[in-house]
Amino acid sequence: MSVYRPRRLDHVHPGVRVIVGWDAPLATFFTQVWQLPRRDGALIRDLVAAGITPYEIDDPATVVDLARPFARVPDDLCAQLAQDRLTETDPTDGQLRDAVQKLLTTVPAR
Repeated sequence: MSVYRPRRLDHVHPGVRVIVGWDAPLATFFTQVWQLPRRDGALIRDLVAAGITPYEIDDPATVVDLARPFARVPDDLCAQLAQDRLTETDPTDGQLRDAVQKLLTTVPAR
């Protein structure tokens, strides 16, 4: 799993946090943006929660674009995320997923 924490933009509330990365176990890129709880104990508020289910986001540009309104995203982050996927993913994962999908689509419905 890779996780990057780009710095928030100046106009974004100081309590906002942004992370972007590759989640190998879920085989998805992700972006999460949330606001920390206030001193009075108010709950954390999720602003963006993308890439939280298996195989949800396959393109690193998608998660980078979701982070841009909140953070200074490095120009090379898409390339770095793509590299993370290549180095952190077991090559058999895709083969296994494809085999399961093929099996599910060829089994007649009951």
